[in-house]
Amino acid sequence: MTAHPTASLRRIRLDRQNLAVLGAQVLVWGLLLEALHRDIGWPWKLALLAVWCLVMQGVFSMMHECFHRNGYRRPGPNQAMGVLASTLFGSSYTLIRVNHEGHHQRNRSNAELAEFILPGERPAFKTGLYYFAILGGIWLGSFVATLLLPFVPFRHVKALAVRLVSMDGYNRSFAEFDARDWQQLRLEAVLGVAFWLACIQLFHWDWPVLLLAYACFAFSYSSLQWIYHMRTPLDRVEGAYDLRLPAPVRWLFLNFNYNLTHHRLPRAAWQDLHGHVDQRQTQPLWRRWLAVFRPPEPFPDDPSRLAKTYF
Repeated sequence: MTAHPTASLRRIRLDRQNLAVLGAQVLVWGLLLEALHRDIGWPWKLALLAVWCLVMQGVFSMMHECFHRNGYRRPGPNQAMGVLASTLFGSSYTLIRVNHEGHHQRNRSNAELAEFILPGERPAFKTGLYYFAILGGIWLGSFVATLLLPFVPFRHVKALAVRLVSMDGYNRSFAEFDARDWQQLRLEAVLGVAFWLACIQLFHWDWPVLLLAYACFAFSYSSLQWIYHMRTPLDRVEGAYDLRLPAPVRWLFLNFNYNLTHHRLPRAAWQDLHGHVDQRQTQPLWRRWLAVFRPPEPFPDDPSRLAKTYF
């Protein structure tokens, strides 16, 4: 079936917007990192770091658009955009894509229950793993995995799908890789290392500055990842929130804060999400972010009573 001309023109317009957004993200990523290398006061550096982390959340959101084939209408450019964004992010595009595709199937299952201690789990271990994850470990895990996984032969990949009582969604995703995915992951890792070495050499960037910037982003990204789903109903689609943000921050996030609407309409472009949201059924994002620092608690006796609240 031939696409309607109006729909085709709109798709072309969205593609161009996404290319422009990604180009702006690359430019701002580089300019802010360069500014952080300058001899300026710490108040200015802290302000630049905050802006940089917000921009980097948008970089992840562009990766996410490409996971859902919304970055560009043709598969080749869509993947290239995702790989470029992932290189700035600090990970393999394919690694996070496969994991994210599994997330849409495993959401609010035991594999992704981080905020509750399930029967059979050791509270101290679960609490330690939880805080490691939200304080930076989610990003760090993908970064380290991108560097190490290329050395694992594909025939051994399925063995990495180690099962736990809960919080093993990342592990389970290794059972979902095929040989082509693994080859792509290896290529992306090589390209990523080459890109970073070239940038460091060309711009004379210092490792301590880069480590500081990415440590801050690791914390901001990791602490934001689970806020949309924690303590929501155990439903694969409805177990998520739409969260409110000031419009400028929402634009930097590419509307990623509308997570429930995304789970309901996973093929909707980020430009369309705001129009689908009932603002009366939201919470402010900052309240959910603060709640993520509560320690895991025992699994409720009656999980059917898990309900969302709006204010």
